[in-house]
Amino acid sequence: MKTAINIFTALFFLCSALWADDKKQSTPDAPGEKTVLDKAAKTMPNHPLAPPEFRRPAGYRPQLYKFNLKQISEMFSADTIRRGRAEYERVLAVNRSGKWKADGKSIDEHKCPEWFEDAKFGIFIDWGLWSVASWAPKRLNGAMYPDWYENRMYSDFDSKSPFWGYRSYHVKNWGADFERDHFIPLFKAEKFNAPELMETFKAAGAKYVVPFTKHHSGFCLWDCSYTLRDTVDMGPKRDLVKEIADACKESGLKFGSYISLTEWEYPVIGKDGKMRNFSWGKLRDYSPDMEYKASGKIAVNDYVKEYLIPQTAEFIDKYSPDILWFDGEWGVPATELGGYDLAAYFYNVNDGKKEVAVNDRYGEGTPEEIAWKAGKHLKKILRAVRGDFFTDEFGDTADSIDPAKYHPWESCRGISQSYGNNWQDDESNVLSAKDFISMFADTVARGGNLLLLVNLDAQGAIPEIQKRRLADIGKWLEKYGEAIYSTRIIAPFATKEVSYTQSKDDAFAYAIVKKPKGELKIALNPAEGSEIVELESGKKLAWKKSPGKNGAIVSMPDSLLKSDLPFALKIRLK
Repeated sequence: MKTAINIFTALFFLCSALWADDKKQSTPDAPGEKTVLDKAAKTMPNHPLAPPEFRRPAGYRPQLYKFNLKQISEMFSADTIRRGRAEYERVLAVNRSGKWKADGKSIDEHKCPEWFEDAKFGIFIDWGLWSVASWAPKRLNGAMYPDWYENRMYSDFDSKSPFWGYRSYHVKNWGADFERDHFIPLFKAEKFNAPELMETFKAAGAKYVVPFTKHHSGFCLWDCSYTLRDTVDMGPKRDLVKEIADACKESGLKFGSYISLTEWEYPVIGKDGKMRNFSWGKLRDYSPDMEYKASGKIAVNDYVKEYLIPQTAEFIDKYSPDILWFDGEWGVPATELGGYDLAAYFYNVNDGKKEVAVNDRYGEGTPEEIAWKAGKHLKKILRAVRGDFFTDEFGDTADSIDPAKYHPWESCRGISQSYGNNWQDDESNVLSAKDFISMFADTVARGGNLLLLVNLDAQGAIPEIQKRRLADIGKWLEKYGEAIYSTRIIAPFATKEVSYTQSKDDAFAYAIVKKPKGELKIALNPAEGSEIVELESGKKLAWKKSPGKNGAIVSMPDSLLKSDLPFALKIRLK
């Protein structure tokens, strides 16, 4: 058998260059991307040579998993299909007898937990196979997505694309024979220490942690019985999610799970017995590149009913998360993705035990559900329509979130433009401590939580620049956390100078001052005869009513005018 496997692997290496340049991809383009090369363009960008730890190790010989997809199917498919179907039927039974049903109407009746609204600050651990390469082309503006490296490494794209020359960078740093799944043996997590990491997050003031447990390539960071493509069977040979979940519990942090509902490739067996590719919600023909893009996956008949739902239900039962954070939902109707079944199951198994939350990434809505989003940026999908909390990713749903029509929401972004570790990040493209705290204050003032990206490298270490910002926010929250945690919105929410919050009992308001002035206008009316104090020091500040009795003018002492970071004022309203 070893001889056959070696021959099979050699064939893949031989044809890899051909497949790399093939315009007919087995997976769809990401939104907004073109993989058709512009033949008029003569010169590739001069992308850099990566530091040694982010390029191919000297003498490294790429290796694929020991079994190919056909062999895995012959060994495991029948049992996986049987178990998956049984688990799917069990999930349906739980939902039939439970309070929560797998439909939009029932999901809409579930309320966001108060603990989530109070938390304000969470950590998003963006970590996976892409962390080995840790790169995306630099952009002056807009987000960069190193966590799509595994998908984009096969195309040079169009010369007008921000991804122009992607393949050239990969060949320069990893070699033309280096395929997606050759990253797996290099993902070792040797420096990953979950207890130490969670204590770092806790010291930064975070209240919950959401690790990427399964991104779009389907590589699972836990011991999953429905695939061999996980960190127990491959790579570090560790259940990384269990380590995180246990450390969260020890540190008193809520634990969530990021799960992509769709995958770039998944092997399925048709009625004719032939293997095909269920890719991003569409059934495509099998292609040889699946062998080095989907290694370790066990073919099933039905991706949703025999893999996705059973896999995620197993995760829920095994690790008891507090949050399900769905993603990868665009381009597929919500009724076909299984998210409703999973959310209802999640609600039902936790009903009466603890309060849990699910985000808004269910898939495309019906015309009636999304009618009001006509003209909006993400108008077809249910983001900012359905979910315990809505999500905003570097401003992509900002046009659909109105603080005046409050619904819990969450901004997920990093201190830089990068979604995933990017070895190029430095002080030139990350937020300063002042800008970071101002952004955080604005988010909370508009009714949102901040889910801050922490981008680990392949070995599980935090880049130093991110450590510094975590320390900055932790020190600031020690002083001014009262103006952030457990607060609620109050108009005018946020201006260029001030972000406003208020206590849950409406007795106090907080003005987080980002741009102090000697005479600062506060757009709130303090209670008659009350005091305005600087929150950390407790120092009373002189103030007077604004002309027309609308708001107050606060006199700022020199010590606050010279402050390097925003500060908070406490104002009695009653």
